[in-house]
Amino acid sequence: MNLTNAKKERKIATGAIIVGIILYLSKFLRPYFSDNNTVLFILGFLPNFGLAFAIPFIYVSNRVRLNKPVMRFTISCIITLILMILNEIRDKYQSQRVFDWNDMYASLAGVICAFLVFHVELKRIYRSNNRRPISNKLFDQPIED
Repeated sequence: MNLTNAKKERKIATGAIIVGIILYLSKFLRPYFSDNNTVLFILGFLPNFGLAFAIPFIYVSNRVRLNKPVMRFTISCIITLILMILNEIRDKYQSQRVFDWNDMYASLAGVICAFLVFHVELKRIYRSNNRRPISNKLFDQPIED
């Protein structure tokens, strides 16, 4: 793995994780906006969106840290979505928890955004180095050095 590419990939992963965590932490702002329904609606699904966006990039961060190529990002997105949906279904059967379809939609949107950011940014990185862009197949192949 090229050192320049590894640094850029690390920046992308770190930035995405930070954004996801900040969006997740927005859930602690809800008590301050109890009188504004629009803000409460947005703050209601933002934590799910943030986690679904950040979790696949934790996988990327780990692969870059180990100096290994990032493979199977699509699978990490699918697994993240499944876990987020299962967590929401679990809320349906627990007391003091609320099942919400909007949370499931936000999780789907977060995973889609993570997928798009990852693929757009990596294509940009590898194009700038005159490298072959990542595969367009459903399951990503390793990027050759």
